[in-house]
Amino acid sequence: MSEVNKKLTIEDLIRILGSTVKHDDENKAITFLSMLLTYTDQDQINIGFLAESSSGKSYIPLEISQYFPQEDVIKLGYASPTAFFYDHGTLMLRHGIPVNLDLKPDKAAIKEDLEIEKGNISKDEVEAVYKREMRKWRELLKGSYYLVDLRQKILIFLDMPHDLLLQRLRSLLSHDDQTITIKTTDRKEKWGLKTKTVVVRGFPTVIFCSAKFSLADQEKTRLLLLSPEISQEKLRESIILKIERESDREAFQKRLMADPERQMLIERVRRIKEAKISNIIIPEEYREFIYRKFQEDHKFLAPRHQRDISRLLALIKAHALLNFMHRKRVDNAIFVEKEDVEAGFQLYYAISEANEVGLSPEIYTICQKIKPYIPEQGITRNDFQKIYFKEYHKPLGQKRCQEILDILTSCGLLLEDLDQEDKRKKRYYLSGKFLPAGEGEYISIPDVYNALREQLKEPFYDHRAVQLIAQFRKCDLEDAKKVWQIFIDEGKVFQNSFGLWEWVK
Repeated sequence: MSEVNKKLTIEDLIRILGSTVKHDDENKAITFLSMLLTYTDQDQINIGFLAESSSGKSYIPLEISQYFPQEDVIKLGYASPTAFFYDHGTLMLRHGIPVNLDLKPDKAAIKEDLEIEKGNISKDEVEAVYKREMRKWRELLKGSYYLVDLRQKILIFLDMPHDLLLQRLRSLLSHDDQTITIKTTDRKEKWGLKTKTVVVRGFPTVIFCSAKFSLADQEKTRLLLLSPEISQEKLRESIILKIERESDREAFQKRLMADPERQMLIERVRRIKEAKISNIIIPEEYREFIYRKFQEDHKFLAPRHQRDISRLLALIKAHALLNFMHRKRVDNAIFVEKEDVEAGFQLYYAISEANEVGLSPEIYTICQKIKPYIPEQGITRNDFQKIYFKEYHKPLGQKRCQEILDILTSCGLLLEDLDQEDKRKKRYYLSGKFLPAGEGEYISIPDVYNALREQLKEPFYDHRAVQLIAQFRKCDLEDAKKVWQIFIDEGKVFQNSFGLWEWVK
C-alpha cells in the first residue's frame, strides 16, 4: 500500500506536524483536522487562538495551512467590514452574471470616441453623453450585489477584525444558512446605490488569532478556543527551530520539501479535496455511545453544550475524513468507525474543560495555577501580580492583570468584593469555597444553599432564587446572580421541561 494511503492515527499526525510546530500536540492536531473539514459540506468549525503576544498564536495556523492548497487559504490582518466584503467579493448583476467593470462609462474615453466620430466637440457635449451613459450604467446596476464565495476556504485572521465585521459574520459562523445577505453602506460611492447588498456564501473554516481575551460571549461560543503552550520545554525547542530556520532559510526549506512524511501529508490533503466527500455519517450505534459518554461527563447540561457537542462531532468526523480511503463510502458520504469516535473524544477532552466555561486554555491554566495561593480572606490585585510572577517568572502589568481578573469573575471562577478594611481596594475569592458578604463577615456557600432549599421547596423561577440570595447576603442582584450561577455550575439545580428550576435530590 502506498504511504499516502496508509492509516494515520492522531499520534502519527502530531509527529508529522512536529517538523515545524513543536509541542502543542492537541492544538496542532485540532487545527489541522479543522482545516480538513473545509472540504465537507457543512461540518466546518471555527477556531479562536487567544493568547498573549509572542506566544505563537498565529504561528500554528500559518504553519498548518502550508499543508493545504494555497488557493484555498486566505490570510488577513486587520479587516474592516467594507474592505473585507469588497476586496473578496465579485460584483454581480441581479441575474447572477458578473459585472464587466470595463464597460463602466469613462469620460476620457467618451471624449476620444466623440472626437473620432465628429471632430472638434464642446465640453458640454461630452458631459451630456457621459451623463446619459451613466444613467444607463446605474440602471444596469439596479439589483446588483457583491458575491463573497467562501466555500472550501480557510480564512485566517492574523489579528481580530473590526467588531462590526464579527457581528455581520455571526450567522455564517453559526452555520445558520449557507447563504447570508448583508446590507452595507458605501458613502464614498459617487454613482450607483449607496446602500449595497453583499451575499456571503459559505461555509469556510474561520480562524481568529488575537491577544484580546475579552471577546463578547456571542463570539466566544461560536469558536473553539485554543492557546499555544508556553512550557519551558516548548520554548527551548522553538528557539532551536528558529535558529535553524533563520540561519539558512533556503537550506531549511529544502529539508522540509525533502521530508517524505510532510510531502505525504500534503498529497493526502490534495486527495481528500479531490475525493469530494460532502457528508460524513455517524452510524446509530456510535450516536448512542457518544450521547451516553457525553451525558456521563456532563451531569447537568447548559445551553452552550449544544455547540460543544457539535465540535466533538466535528473532530470525530475529521478523523474519519483523514482516513477516508479506509472508510465505507456510499456516493459522496463516508461512515465513521469506532477509532474515529475515540480520537474525537481524545482531542476534545484535551481542551473541553476551559472551553466549557468560556475561557481560553491560557486563562484557564492561569486560574488553576493561582488557585492554591488564594486563602479564605481572598487576594488583592497586587497579590495576584506577585503570585503570577512566582509561577511564570515574568511581571504582569496592571491592565493585563485587571483584564484577567475581570474575565475570571465574569465566568464565576472568582468572586469580587470590596476589601472590608480598605474600601478603596477589591478582593478576589475562590467562588467554590467562600462567598464575600455585602456587610462584613463571610457567608459560606453551603449556608446560602441550605437557606435557599428551605425557602424554595417547589419548582421555581431563577429570578426568585436570585432575589432570595440578594436578601440573604444583603447584596445587589449582580452579586446574587454570580452565586446562583455557582449552584448551576456545580450541578445543584436543574431545569425541568417547563422551564422551572428544581433541586437535585
